[in-house]
Amino acid sequence: MTIADKVKMLDGKEIPVFGFGCYNSYGEEITNAVAAALDAGYRYIDSAARYRNEAEVGAALKNFAGKREEIFVLSKVWPTAYDAVEASVEKSRKELGVEYLDAMLLHWPGTDETRRLRAYETLLQLRDKGRIGTVGVSNFQEEQIETIKEQFGAYPAILELEVHPGYQQNALQDFCAERGIVRIAYSPIGRGRYQENEVLQALSRKYGKTTSQVILRWHLQRGTVPIPKSGHKERILENADVFDFCLTEEEMEILRGLECGGRMGLDPLTFNG
Repeated sequence: MTIADKVKMLDGKEIPVFGFGCYNSYGEEITNAVAAALDAGYRYIDSAARYRNEAEVGAALKNFAGKREEIFVLSKVWPTAYDAVEASVEKSRKELGVEYLDAMLLHWPGTDETRRLRAYETLLQLRDKGRIGTVGVSNFQEEQIETIKEQFGAYPAILELEVHPGYQQNALQDFCAERGIVRIAYSPIGRGRYQENEVLQALSRKYGKTTSQVILRWHLQRGTVPIPKSGHKERILENADVFDFCLTEEEMEILRGLECGGRMGLDPLTFNG
């Protein structure tokens, strides 16, 4: 496995196995970070309208020396825009400076099922018109995903969700894996909260890697696409240096045992944007 590898999705398209997250970074910092990530070989850039930095992300994409089709650009529609999905998609496309978006997700399910399903249907229509590539969701739960299947005849190709050693969402991940839904892990290293974990420190010493690199390798081996973020070039390079070692099955199980229900984000069943 390399950072250039891709995994096939339900719609037949492919997404890189490793990406770069753009949350909570602004101005020149995010422009320079995305540029550094592209230079380091990252080919999947994970954006969202809610991050309020898509123009700055787009500035880095504009200066990419390679071809547009080499980069997978993903964005998301915020729940308050579910009645204006097309406008939200178009704004993201323009700010990112791309002719098309490789994937567009509903960012959170919200509590209004009617608005949620209408918004998802609009994304499907935009996909059929060639305005976007893949349609997916973020922070959805099993029942909400099943409802999409019942209403539209197919599962979303992507589920982006919070995943790190203390909050693994194993049942939801297994549900998606069984149905061929690609899982993208945001906050994949838990915002640094595992630096002092003894289990991870022991593996860090064994492989000559940082605890964050061990965690990112764990994601890759369980088939989840991690999207670490950083504003520092050294860390961006370090995060990508996880393709030259492999955890054993026993070590994978040990890391599975770190689950403690430690969610850092909002409750997808109650959060309404």
